[in-house]
Amino acid sequence: MTTVRSSRFRASLPVVAGALLASLALASDDPVDRPAEPARLAAHALLLDVAAAGKRLVAVGMRGHILWSDDGGQTWTQSESVPVRALLTGVCFFDGEHGIAVGHDEVILVTRDAGSTWQRSRYAPEAQRPLLDVWCGPGGRSLAVGAYGAFFLSEDGGATWQEAAFEPVAREDDSQEEAFDDLGGGYHLNALVPASPERLYIAAEGGHLYRSDDAGQTWIELPSPYEGSFFGLLPLSTDAVLAFGLRGRLFASNDGGMSWRRIETDTQAMLTDAVRLQDGRVVIVGLAGTVLIGNVDADHYELRQQDDRKGLAAVVAVEPETLVVAGEAGVRRIHLGRQAGARP
Repeated sequence: MTTVRSSRFRASLPVVAGALLASLALASDDPVDRPAEPARLAAHALLLDVAAAGKRLVAVGMRGHILWSDDGGQTWTQSESVPVRALLTGVCFFDGEHGIAVGHDEVILVTRDAGSTWQRSRYAPEAQRPLLDVWCGPGGRSLAVGAYGAFFLSEDGGATWQEAAFEPVAREDDSQEEAFDDLGGGYHLNALVPASPERLYIAAEGGHLYRSDDAGQTWIELPSPYEGSFFGLLPLSTDAVLAFGLRGRLFASNDGGMSWRRIETDTQAMLTDAVRLQDGRVVIVGLAGTVLIGNVDADHYELRQQDDRKGLAAVVAVEPETLVVAGEAGVRRIHLGRQAGARP
């Protein structure tokens, strides 16, 4: 079965229909309750998210692979102690030492040593709901979201979790009952991103966008500019935010998501993640090696297609003109000052 990684194509197998690789099916071949094995080519295999832990970068992906880099993504070391072989889909850090990773079978892992070793704090394969993203907030507060409206809360840095009902205030032209499909679950919550410690956004399937102004305690549904699924958001300030998803769709809002304008991208590829550079420019990545670059107030983004056309799932900036991306071909650096597709 093929799948797409929701927001940075962090997708789990039954979650989002559409565009990725049959190779994702390989990610769930091994039982989740067996530890990840050392893999010589782990840095070149499917990786779905990357996050900063202080000056360290940590990437997660297939078969429980977790890797870290202390030199801006030039070299990578596989974490020695990861107690699962599940497909890992999201990772975040509270500080330079403490972090959380999430994935298939409602797996949640915690680390206290910047990703060198990990412990399992949740595992529920019977639920058959992959977790797709995680937020590490202030004071150890954290949220994890995923398929069929999965929504979990921790107040102790991820050590323990409580499932909560995701019940956003519906739009006037919608009804709460519509948030549940024939399988009895809510919309897939694909990406969870902060604009501030209090303001959070969620990108979801079916054109659904949500916002919280109280650190995730309550949510409102935002008006949506289109009906296709969203896979990512990039807050530019408390009120300014970008939303992106299928078929190169990119939208901007300057009022906290209450209204939107379309931005042209010259691509039909699914857009998966974004980062803002030191000089204020925005870089958005996606499937088929898509890299888009534009100013925050631009009506059009420049397309720089990577030559190998390998899907890109996540992006962080490590230098003014250098990105580290994770995706179908693992982790690598992209230098914006060079021709598209150039290698470091």
